[in-house]
Amino acid sequence: MISVIDASGAIEIALYKERAQEFKRVLADSEIVLAPDLFVSEVTNAFWKYRTLTEFSEGQCVAAIQFCLEMVDDFVSTKELWREAYSQSVTSKHSVYDVFYLIVARRNSARLVTCDKKLKRLATEMQIPIL
Repeated sequence: MISVIDASGAIEIALYKERAQEFKRVLADSEIVLAPDLFVSEVTNAFWKYRTLTEFSEGQCVAAIQFCLEMVDDFVSTKELWREAYSQSVTSKHSVYDVFYLIVARRNSARLVTCDKKLKRLATEMQIPIL
């Protein structure tokens, strides 16, 4: 099976949170792991927040960012997805940032790996398998 991971799912693994082992297993069993290229910005921004607002060191944050980026086998250009993502976002009244992940999943018949509850609900409505 193909998997699409979002930033929340990757951060769950990187920080060894509650579902980390389960998510790691799913990614290991995946033929390929995809993400839209905005994943890089989202993960980097999340660890910037950890660096700014917590006790995380510079080294910990950089290592965590690299770790998250290495989870993804192939990044899909958002330039190729924006029209479909925009249209779906208008229809569903949901953030375009999140919808990019759903479009990648739908186009590739993939399951979505995420911790985002709102994104899970929308994925279910769009009949996209979620973990």
